[in-house]
Amino acid sequence: MRIITLGLLFIVLLATSSLAKGLEITEIDVNADYDEAYVYRVESTDRKNSAGVSVSNNSKIDVDVLPGSNVTFTVRVENTFQGEEPEIKGVFTRVTIEDVDDGADLEEESLDFDLEPGDDYRFDVKFAIPLDVDAGTYNTVLEAEGEDRNGTSFSTKLSLKFEVKKQSHDIRITNILLNPSFVDCDRKTKLTAEITNAGSNPENQVAVEFKSSNLGINSFDKDIFLESSEDASEDEKKHTKALNFEVPSFLKSGTYPIFVNLYWKNFVLFDQKTADLVVKDCGGASKTETKPEQPKQEPEKETKEQVTVIKPEEKTKETGKEEITTATTEVSVLNSPVFIFMILGGFVIIVLAVLVVVGYLRRSQTQ
Repeated sequence: MRIITLGLLFIVLLATSSLAKGLEITEIDVNADYDEAYVYRVESTDRKNSAGVSVSNNSKIDVDVLPGSNVTFTVRVENTFQGEEPEIKGVFTRVTIEDVDDGADLEEESLDFDLEPGDDYRFDVKFAIPLDVDAGTYNTVLEAEGEDRNGTSFSTKLSLKFEVKKQSHDIRITNILLNPSFVDCDRKTKLTAEITNAGSNPENQVAVEFKSSNLGINSFDKDIFLESSEDASEDEKKHTKALNFEVPSFLKSGTYPIFVNLYWKNFVLFDQKTADLVVKDCGGASKTETKPEQPKQEPEKETKEQVTVIKPEEKTKETGKEEITTATTEVSVLNSPVFIFMILGGFVIIVLAVLVVVGYLRRSQTQ
């Protein structure tokens, strides 16, 4: 009986092992970028922002992850069956960083995909690490699941260690708001910027600047104090700067950038963002200006049209008048009764003259 029991247990373990072997996570790469923090893009440091991770439980992710950074897990999942063994359908993976969001998990899933025996699929799962995260090590779980055409399930799971570090000095522009973001007739608007200390040290010489030469904005606040992110409440480690301003009425329509600059020690640029203000022509002013201009433009258009149309007509009429006058003159001279009478009278006079000459000649010969 004991032998039979051991045999059944072996079969179950073998079956479980074969199922686990059918779907495996075979490669993991992690990349961190700091696009939201200006200073981390421009400073020269030895910060490690990418690394391959050993595919084994409790492996450490050896990447410098900072508050507010973007982290991408690139995971390769493989169907390790070969030959005629089953295709695994509807495979998806899930990455979970536990307790990192103020005690809550961050969780992302991939899209579904199918894997033929021996095939693999590589995909990215992206996270935005909270700015107010506590420094420390967090458990990260990678899972993959799928099933074959018969409904048999396959899954694999892997746990990794994920560390978040804090810098001594780390101040950020965390939010900017331009309200309204465009102006037309009403030229008044308001720019608001929120700054946060995400570093471990308190800061007592922070400066915020709003600057736009086109809009005539040059506002500079300095010596702002921010508590350490590790010891402070939300209000104590944040500061808000607001500026109401009016766009000059003579400014042409267009898009005008306003630079929001954040300085450490009042002069070292640590972060920078841009708010774009769209200036439009005033609708009411356009109508008022357009009304007197439209009557001026419309007659000009009409005059141009009349000139274009009438000039050929006038030429035609003038040409017609010249032709008619010439024809009328010819008819009145040739076909006039007076003219005919004059011709007949001249003919009679000529005939009489000829007769007189002939009679005179005969009379001379007779004598």
